Amino acid sequence: DGTVLVTGGTGALGGHLARHLAASGTRHLLLTSRRGPDAPGAAELAAELRELGAEVTVAACDTADRVATAALLAGIDPAHPLTA
Repeated sequence: DGTVLVTGGTGALGGHLARHLAASGTRHLLLTSRRGPDAPGAAELAAELRELGAEVTVAACDTADRVATAALLAGIDPAHPLTA
């Protein structure tokens, strides 16, 4: 069971996608945005996804920054590697 990365995951479109993924059985979600857990509604979205059965991580990451993105990817649990 791998991890699915949703960039822009705390925004309207990313949140909608994350809800769909969780409702469809995705169990490990990594949501990123520039503000991460400080983004408006991020905590509520994470709680909603957890209620759907997903393990959720919300991280701040500017994906245009190669070093930050590499660090984010390196931090993914090897037991649940990135699959999408």
